[in-house]
Amino acid sequence: MRISLIRVLVVLASLSIGASAQCGKDNRADKKGGILIADFTIIGTQTVSATEMAEITGELTGSCFTEDIDEMSERVRALFQDRGYFKVDVKNVKLKPVDSLGSPKSVTIEADVDEGPRFRLNQITFLENHAFSVEQLREAFPLKTGDVFARRKIASGLERVRHLYSKQGYLDMYGIPSTSFDAGADLKLTVSEGPQYRMGKLEILAEKPLADRLQLAWKLNAGAVYDATYIDKYIEENHDLLPEGFSRESLTRAKDCRDAVVDVRLTIEDKDAASRAAMKDIPCEKKQDSSK
Repeated sequence: MRISLIRVLVVLASLSIGASAQCGKDNRADKKGGILIADFTIIGTQTVSATEMAEITGELTGSCFTEDIDEMSERVRALFQDRGYFKVDVKNVKLKPVDSLGSPKSVTIEADVDEGPRFRLNQITFLENHAFSVEQLREAFPLKTGDVFARRKIASGLERVRHLYSKQGYLDMYGIPSTSFDAGADLKLTVSEGPQYRMGKLEILAEKPLADRLQLAWKLNAGAVYDATYIDKYIEENHDLLPEGFSRESLTRAKDCRDAVVDVRLTIEDKDAASRAAMKDIPCEKKQDSSK
């Protein structure tokens, strides 16, 4: 009986490993369920080439997803928008089971798609930017005039703009993009920069010899423009001093928008945690109240 039970457990374990190995990419929220796309068929398109169609279907085939028609529709829409079809209409997405007992469940997907026109970039304009010039912001976008207006590259450009600002202390910066389509695509990005933060206090909770070495290694001096990317660089450069598994989660950052400073606490060992004041952000909205 014991041998039989062991065999059953071994078989179940192998099936579980096999199910996970089937997923080329695993996008499931619940790793114990979901669907595996065995095949993907698109009907209704008029101008998409066979090569592009193979690329689109290949992005989903062999991967696992949460079983959600709306989510799959959005994923199909994004794949077409990555190729410039920004007004694509994804209709009537169907999931048909191939193996209902599998985990994940193997299915084929069929989508009726009207791709619409393919758009190319006319221009990108920026509004309300002061810290960086139009030329600097434009360089962040990997698209030239006339290039296919690809959703993924637009998202990449927006992220690179955010990164550019965060390196110069604009931690509250956000951009509001808007698009218009005529003969081509125009992108407008309205920038809200917020205050430029500077480095405040650095507190290191560790035994004194180690704390002194870590303090000396910290090159972002008080009053300097706060570089939001410096923490990762600091951890990488000082991994020999830091304990195994140390990450950004072991480091606390608190923004004070009233004074536009950032205090940092690095915790290795804290023997008096109960008496430590909590580090909390002071948002910009409280600035007026503090002056009363």
